[in-house]
This record gives sequence, structure tokens and C-alpha cells, in this order.
Amino acid sequence: MKETSPNAFGKLQRNEEGIISAWHTLTDHQTDVAACFEHLCRCHNIRRALETTAEQKLQPRDISRLSALVFLHDLGKANSGFQAKRWTRDKLPQEWPLPAGHGIEASKIFSADVPTSLAERLPIEAMDSWGEAVLSLLIASISHHGRPIDFESTSNWNPAIWKPVTDCNGNIIYDPESVLQQIGELMVALYPNAFEPAGNDLPDTPAFGHLFAGLVQLADWISSDTDFFPYAKENEQRTETAPRYAAAAITALGLDTENWRDQINALSPEFAHVFQVPSPYPIQKAMDDPDLGPLVILESETGSGKTEAAIWRYLHLFRTGQVDSLYFALPTRVSATQAYQRIKSAINRIWSTDAPVTVRALPGYASADGQDIKILPDFKVQWPDDPGDVEAQRRWAAESPKRFLAAPIAVGTIDQALLGALQVRHAHLRHALLSRSLLVVDEVHASDPYMTALLERLLKAHLDCGGHALLLSATLGSSARDRYLALAPQREKPAATTTNYDSACTIHYPAISDFSDIRPIASAAPEKTISWTLHDCMDDPEQIARMALDAAGEGAKVLVIRNTVPAAIAVLRALEESNPDPAWLFNVNGINTLHHSRFSRQDRPILDKAIQEQLGKTGKPGPRIVVGTQTLEQSLDLDADLLITDLCPMDVLLQRVGRLHRHHRSQNERPERFQTAQAWVLTPPGHNLTPMLKRSRHGLGRFRNGGGIYDDLRIIEATRRLIDKHLVVNIPEKNRYLVETATHSEQLTAIQDELGEPWQTLAQQVEGDTGAQNVIARLHALNFNEVFGERKDNLFPNDVKIGARLGAEDRLLQFDPALPGPFGAPLKQLPVRHFLVPDGLDLDAQPNQIVQQDGLIEFTLGTTRYRYGRLGLERLTDD
Repeated sequence: MKETSPNAFGKLQRNEEGIISAWHTLTDHQTDVAACFEHLCRCHNIRRALETTAEQKLQPRDISRLSALVFLHDLGKANSGFQAKRWTRDKLPQEWPLPAGHGIEASKIFSADVPTSLAERLPIEAMDSWGEAVLSLLIASISHHGRPIDFESTSNWNPAIWKPVTDCNGNIIYDPESVLQQIGELMVALYPNAFEPAGNDLPDTPAFGHLFAGLVQLADWISSDTDFFPYAKENEQRTETAPRYAAAAITALGLDTENWRDQINALSPEFAHVFQVPSPYPIQKAMDDPDLGPLVILESETGSGKTEAAIWRYLHLFRTGQVDSLYFALPTRVSATQAYQRIKSAINRIWSTDAPVTVRALPGYASADGQDIKILPDFKVQWPDDPGDVEAQRRWAAESPKRFLAAPIAVGTIDQALLGALQVRHAHLRHALLSRSLLVVDEVHASDPYMTALLERLLKAHLDCGGHALLLSATLGSSARDRYLALAPQREKPAATTTNYDSACTIHYPAISDFSDIRPIASAAPEKTISWTLHDCMDDPEQIARMALDAAGEGAKVLVIRNTVPAAIAVLRALEESNPDPAWLFNVNGINTLHHSRFSRQDRPILDKAIQEQLGKTGKPGPRIVVGTQTLEQSLDLDADLLITDLCPMDVLLQRVGRLHRHHRSQNERPERFQTAQAWVLTPPGHNLTPMLKRSRHGLGRFRNGGGIYDDLRIIEATRRLIDKHLVVNIPEKNRYLVETATHSEQLTAIQDELGEPWQTLAQQVEGDTGAQNVIARLHALNFNEVFGERKDNLFPNDVKIGARLGAEDRLLQFDPALPGPFGAPLKQLPVRHFLVPDGLDLDAQPNQIVQQDGLIEFTLGTTRYRYGRLGLERLTDD
């Protein structure tokens, strides 16, 4: 390959010596991306999203004009500075300008900073007749690297990059103008229909522009992968081969779903077969109701089969052509890991052969079809079963977090979806991919104000694309339900309303809501009687341990849930100091431990499996005590006789209570005293929450600088009063009353008014914190109502760290080589919560001064010493 080729390249490959080994011309790459976009527009629900946001049917000429704009996405690569990259920096000939980019550089073609002859090489005059949206759509196309291009920027701008390159004799050896001429001529030849006169203007709605931007990014990502689009061979006519490559790639990735839809409509699988049960519960059967709107909220008790209901909803929408994919979003990695196995199994029963790939969309835990991925250097990956080309292409979506939403079925945390509504790179890519999906958000009540505001923005944009969403919750308050339902597109949209407390308490539970009404649904779960009492020993781990041991002595399975990790560790230590029967304590491979979030990525699955075996549906008979934190609340299928729990908000408490008597057992399998499910709720001394107004304790109360685990003590006090007033409750019958009485704004106002000024001050502080989070969310969120790239404040910020969760960033530590972990698995990756990280720690900091002894691993991070072992990660004293 001659490195002095006068042709413009679009893609290069180099060998180990840095010499060019493969060369793909610029126009060939542009042809690839345009062909890929054109085929994406044929995918059923991508086309639906385009036409919904366009507010019009797209004609063949419209698609040709859009494809022509996509063809121009890499227009800027024609500049001499970019073409100088054919040389490494140390070998750059002196006549060539320094290497340059191709984003801002493309914009300058249309500015006064370069000769007008450059723009005249393109069919600009004809494109001007396509409507006023042409410029913003062209900006969206050129911004295909994941963020809007600032067309007004002059940063590092060198006009010389658009001038011809000449040798020492004055001979032109590279001319950007002639390359632009070639691009313009090929564009017209490829899409002659686009340049015919007349036709409708291109859509100018802002939502269409944002969706178009994401689809260009997707087309560029796919077309840049040589597994799908190999570099052109000598004498290859790329205009003929690119459409074939595009069709094959889109089929391999599962973006074209018609074959699966034909299969499923021919098979008509029944619920009993898909989920291996005799028949569906009422909430599950209701999910195939054709009259349900695009936004559905399902409220039903813990363990009632909401996951299966969501899959059944997806199957109904998929069969009827209303969605092409599913993204199942959960609040935590643990819950996502648990749900992944259930969803993958169901999908493989729906399609017994050639099933759509199911991706576990968790960075660091990514998996496809049950195979875990290994990330290699230089953005390469390795699959353990060494699949062939076709199988590897199916798993393309699992190979990068930015691609997760390209999977036909993906299960992950809510973060991956929220990133599609934030001003972060490739947000538009995520938004476009999600537009084809049923978005399921599980435990929707679990989000903080910042995430809730982002979710509302995400849902609005998703629904405006004609998408579908299903929100799941066991304990959603009426105010949250009212807000979400107000987002639904409606034919005759009533004014947003807020349900008052008395009315909220009368709403049936379980229920299915959409924009039209709230529909009562019969509960599938038998009524469960809960006997709960308050115990003011929250500060006394020894007393808590004695309570658990006494119950275990009667044969009970005991679940102890503390609000903080240190409190949970204190209880386990107190238990061990009491020298109980070793078989009573939760253990992994004979090693006593507990369940919380501060374990390595290798140990978390081991803990989850062990707890299912010891306290799950098929757990071994006999007493058992499991201690942990909030990780025990969600998704784990646990069955305890006694719950000992810190006081917490009522909606959270009902989640915890859902782990009691979860499965039917014969009378002789449960101790006599625990034939009725027992919940012993731990409170501060004297049941008095007032001291927490000044200082947060055990996760209760507001931190000094705002926020907290459970910061609104009014909700905590309302929950305490309910337990004190109703020592025995029947659930799910009383779920609605309990949640509304503990969370409704009218009830909270009554509490603060009764308890006086300190509580009123707290209310103001909490309201201020919520308002501040909402403001930050609005600043961080994408504005889908503004034309793409039209205003300077529509550009993504460069100096602000934006994420799906508000606050300091957690760290992920790498141990290379891996060390033996406490339970036998190697310690490779260890997440560290942000509040455990020393202030001012460098972002690239990794553990040092590592010492392993007696099953413990100690290391230093910054100025702080840490210990990792059977109790998880502990922060020791600062040096």
C-alpha cells in the first residue's frame, strides 16, 4: 500500500510496524454508512419512530434525501489535515499540514473562513430546496461521533487544511476541492431521486432531528465494523456491495425482526408453556389487552409475577408489530442479574430455535446468551465458547455498553436507558435504539428525585417516538403515578391532576393504569397477615443478635436487614461472639458472611447463589440467620419466617416484608410462633426520631450537606406511627392505605405541622434538596424540543461530569494479577462507593501496598487503607 496515494481515505489499518496494511476510501465508507442508514429505515419500528416524530409518512424520496445527508457525514475527512493521518506523526512530510479532525472542519466548508468554491463542489443549491430543516439535519449527520458539533467554534482551527497540498516543485499532490467534487457527484449518482424537483420538505420537528442524529451514529458504528463491512477489494464496486453488507449486518444484529415475528405468529406460544406454570395470574393475562395505551403502570405485590407480566406484554406488542425489542431496566446490578436468567429462559422457550440474543447489559458483567464476555486491549473482546463469525455478530450489542440497547432483548440497570436522555456522548444513539423497544422499568418507585426527573424526560421522548413503556412497582404512591401518566400521549389530554389523600386510599390494589383509567385487577397472592412490632434497640447490635438467635432456637429462618453496611457487620460480629450453632449463620463454603453491595464483582454472584440456596424457595430446612442490607430487598426470591429490620419508609418496608412467608409451606415447616409472619422493626431509643433531625443515624435523617439514605424523617415518622397503630395488617389488601398514609403530601404536611418548627425546617430542606436535584436534572438532560444544533446552549458541556446518578463517582479497582478472594473466586474487580473514596483522589488511582494474610487483603488507595475479606470492603483509618 502506497502511503502517498492521492486518494482520500475514510478508514485505515496499520500493521505492528505502523505501516498501512489496509485502505478504505472515503467515498466507499460514506457509501457504506448511507446504505446502512437506508436499510435501518426499513426496520419496522425504526420506520415507525421516524414517521411518528416527523408527523408524516416518509416517502421514498424523503428516505433518499435523508440518506444523501448521511452520505455527507464524513465530509470533513476530505481536508488535508485529516488526510495527513496516513502518516505517523514522526514521518509526516513537511509539505503536509499537522493532522486535524473532521467535525468542526466540515462545518467550515459552509462558512466565510474558506473559499466558497469548496461548498460549490457539492449540490448545495438543490439541497436548499429540501426545506428549512436541511441545515440542522446536516449538522446532526456531521455530529455522528456522539455530540453536537459547534459550527461556530474556532478552536484549533487552521484554514490551511482546506488548501491543496503541493510538493517542492509546486505540483498538487492532494486537493481537498477535487475530493469534494467527487463526493458531490457520487452523492447525486447514488440518490438521483433525492435531487428530482418537487416533493415534500424534509421533516423539521425537533424530535425528528434528534432521532435522525442517533440513527446516523448507529449506521456509522455498524459500517465501521469490518466484520460487517470489510474494506473494499480492488475493482470492487462499493455502490453494489454496500447494500448487501448493510442488509446482512442488520439481519445479523437482530435489528430486522420480521423473521422472528413470522415464527412467533405461526407458533402462537401459550403462557403456560413460556413460563412453565398452569395458567397466568390476572395481572399477567391483562398484559395482552389491545386497549392498553403506550404507557402502562402495573402495581402489584412483591412476588406476584410482574416480571413474567412484562415479558407477556412485550410478546403481545412484538407479535402485533408495535415493538421490535425489549429493554428491561432494574434499579441495581443484583436485581438485573437475577432478572436476566428468568428473562433469558423465557425467551428461549418462546423461540425454541434461533431465539433472539438476550444480553445482560451490565458494564463489567456483560453477557450474551449466557456467555460472559472478556474485554481485551484495543477495544477487542473474547467469548469463552469461541463463536464463529455469525454467532459473534449476533453478540455485537454486548461488546460495548454504548451498544447494549441494540440487542433484541437486553436486561440491565436503569442507568443505560437514562443515558439516552442526558447530554453525554452517544445519548442520541441510545435514544434511537430505545425507540424500537418496550421499555420496562422495574421498581420504578426506587429512584431518587434526580433520576425520577431524568426518567420523566426519557419517557416523554420515548413515547413521542411512538414507543411503549411499562412501569412496575409494588408500592407506587399516587403523586408519582399521576406524574408518569401525565406523560402519556393522549387523544384528548386532560389537565394534570393530583389525587388527594382520601381518593388515593380508595384506589384498588393491585391495579393497571394507563392514560384512560385505573383498572382493578384481582390479586393472585393469598392474603398474608403480618404481625409487626417496634423494638427500640437500633443502637444495640448485641440485643438484635439475641433476638435473632432466640428465633433461630425455635427453628425460624431469620432475615436481618440493616440500613447501613457497618450496622449489618456489627450484628454479624455480635452473632459470632455468641457462639451459635455454626449451621445457623449464612455462609459461603463454610465461611460466615453477609449480603451487601461492597463485595467484588466476582463474589457477588457467589453470594446471590448461596443465599438462594439457604433462604430461597427450595432452601434447606432448619434455622438460618441471614444478615444484610438493601440488596436483600429486591429481586432475590427469599422466604423467611421472621424479619428483623431497621425502620425505613413504608414502601421500602413492604418490599422487605415481601420476603416473609413468600412461598406456601406446610404448618410443620414453620415454627409455632411464626405461623404468622413476624416483622420486628428496629427504632432509636424511645422510638424517638427527633435526634436524627440534627444528625443522620443508621440511614435515617438528612446529611449535613443534603440528601441521605432515607432523608425525609416525616415519612419515617408516619411509618412508625402506622406500625404502632396497626400491630397486625393484611397485605396486599392494606398496601395502598399504608403507602399513601406514609407518603402522601397531605399526611406529611400534617406531621410537620403537629411536631413543630424543627420538622417544618426539615420539610423545607428536603423540598429544597428535591428542587435542586430537579434543576440539575433539567440542566443535564437532553432537550428534545430544541432543534438539533440550532443554539449554542444546545451543545453538550465539556467541563461538567454528567451521569445517570447524581453525586460523586464510584470507582472500580482492578487487581492484576488477580488475588485469591475470601470465597475461592479470584479478586479482579472491586467497586468502591464514592463516599469511601478519599477526597481529591486521582481518577486513575489503583490499589497499591497490597498485602494478603489470613484470608484478608489489605491495600492502600490514595492516603487511605482498606481491607477486603469475608465481610466485604471496609475502610480503615486514614494514614
